[in-house]
Amino acid sequence: MNKLEQIKFDFNRDMVISVGDLVDRGRESFKCLELVKQPWFKAIRGNHEQMCLEAAIAPEMQAFHQRHGGQWLYDLSTNVYKDALKLCLGLPIVLEITFKGRNYGFVHADINQNDWNIFKQKLLKSNYYSNTQSTLQNALWGRGRIRSAQNNKKMEVISGINQIYLGHTVVDGPTRVQNCLYIDTGCIFGGKLTLEEIK
Repeated sequence: MNKLEQIKFDFNRDMVISVGDLVDRGRESFKCLELVKQPWFKAIRGNHEQMCLEAAIAPEMQAFHQRHGGQWLYDLSTNVYKDALKLCLGLPIVLEITFKGRNYGFVHADINQNDWNIFKQKLLKSNYYSNTQSTLQNALWGRGRIRSAQNNKKMEVISGINQIYLGHTVVDGPTRVQNCLYIDTGCIFGGKLTLEEIK
């Protein structure tokens, strides 16, 4: 909110789109999650929102989640806990918007296809728990594209979309891999919070 104030964000005309991991980053995780109720805010699901959901159905996931910032969830009252899970479940895995004639995609972690439309189709497969290389697993947890680029492997442009914004992998500054832009600059780890304006 301080950053939005600094840039003179117009809450009546502008919009923020988060690339996930609204939670597990401090004591105000639930407040951050509740931002999705605001008309000026949209978000996609990150692996930390996914951990909230998985721990609710698989108790063995709870300790893992707590080690990665999730204690706030288990400190909530029963009703607020249920509200948090409902908000996490309501977050889409992928978001696409059209602005000034260009199409923009938002994915938390990775895209393991070179075609945006095939990627969206493969997300619908019910193989999240049975296949660690599934498109859905990659969208929430993967780092293949950015790691390959960091190892100097030439990556292809993803067809069917103009620009894709991703988080999950901490980078020193916004990092472009063809038409993918990684914008998690590690605010939680002492880095800066990055906002990229779509003009």
